[in-house]
Amino acid sequence: MNTANPSSATPRVLIVGAGIAGLATAGALARIGWEVDVVERRWTFNGTPTGLFIPANGVRALRALGLGDRVIARGRPIERLVARTADGTLGAGVDLERVWPAVGPCCAVQRDLALDALLETSRAPVRMGSGLSALESDGVAVRATLENGTSERYDLVVGADGVRSTVRDSCWPDAPAAYGGESWWRGVVQCPAELDAWTVSMCTAGNFLVIPLGNGKAYWVGGHSSPDPFRDPVQGRAARVRERFDDLQGAPRDVLDQITDDDRVQFSPAEQAWVEDPVADRVVLVGDAWHAATPSMAQGASLAFEDALVLAAELAAADQDGIDAALARYAQRRRPRTAHVQQATAVRNQLAALPLETRKQAINRWPEISIASFAPLVANP
Repeated sequence: MNTANPSSATPRVLIVGAGIAGLATAGALARIGWEVDVVERRWTFNGTPTGLFIPANGVRALRALGLGDRVIARGRPIERLVARTADGTLGAGVDLERVWPAVGPCCAVQRDLALDALLETSRAPVRMGSGLSALESDGVAVRATLENGTSERYDLVVGADGVRSTVRDSCWPDAPAAYGGESWWRGVVQCPAELDAWTVSMCTAGNFLVIPLGNGKAYWVGGHSSPDPFRDPVQGRAARVRERFDDLQGAPRDVLDQITDDDRVQFSPAEQAWVEDPVADRVVLVGDAWHAATPSMAQGASLAFEDALVLAAELAAADQDGIDAALARYAQRRRPRTAHVQQATAVRNQLAALPLETRKQAINRWPEISIASFAPLVANP
């Protein structure tokens, strides 16, 4: 058992979780001179291929972290949002430059390629198969015990372990993840030649989204609103997706027809989580561990990149008034933006749950809805 005290010369941080939020935070803190350990409960990064749509505020944060070009190079820029009926008879679009004026591009990328880019630049080894067992804080340091029994003390522990966060459950036990009213199917297929924009189709059963990822691939997402969560077994899952969204036409239909492999369809009820103050002594939350929202605004990765950027900036200035003051500033800076996404997502989810004929009436207002949803995120984080 390692019982070494944190170093006064080089502060040490344990990052719990090696997903998008954890790897971005690891790289950001390593660049400001912290000694970084990363642990991940999974044994492998392999999983069902899915995609990421990263709005412009996320790309801006990635570039500030020195990661933007690496991630964008693995995907493709997205210039336009389109909302339409399933058969394509009604539609409206908005150029993303109007949504994100002077912020920069949006991009879409296969998730595993984005993780590869973050792994290459995180500057910290990842201990796979290392789940967190317990945290004990004395106000100036945190002892973290892993499931294998090893224990070390750190100046800071960062919970970046997603919506089902062990760190949040340990330090914020009254803020468990909750079902968000939607369930989602996801996957990656070959991209139809005519698909060149982020496109959501309003179907009888829900909304079906298709996004070109570059490298000849397209990311698809099917969403269904229901008051209670439900299971969708792997066997027969692809056929049930095709049946559920059978009213699709055009390029989205070309995507739907390619969904034939049950093992390449990811399914999960969408969960959400929120705590008012993401700091508890020397433990802090980033990404979905703090502010998971259902994915209608596609802000999960973008807010995680912003969290990493702001946390590193505040800790870099910690020599002036200490780590605790830096964590307080981080929470104060991030709270308004993350709260806005929670609130705006709830409104968009209410729209998505309406009957199809009512949802159709919102198509002509799609540009207005998009601009209003993201306007508070246009300014720098």
